[in-house]
Amino acid sequence: MREVREDLGYPKLSTHTFRKTTANMLDRAGMSATEIAAYLGHANPSLTQDVYMNTLAGDTRAGSVMAEALSGVIQSG
Repeated sequence: MREVREDLGYPKLSTHTFRKTTANMLDRAGMSATEIAAYLGHANPSLTQDVYMNTLAGDTRAGSVMAEALSGVIQSG
């Protein structure tokens, strides 16, 4: 991953980025911190909330923008 992230134009891209994005997507879908923590393999949901989840309520436009930008890159299951 380190070798290609610069070529992709995202030099700071990391696996943490993907985990945080996943947590936020699941949070926006209405899953609880406990459910998201279990999915990510965390024993403590507070870690998931503090580190991985954006707990600010508000506009979901950013999620729509990301979904559109990632269309075709990420396929749902």
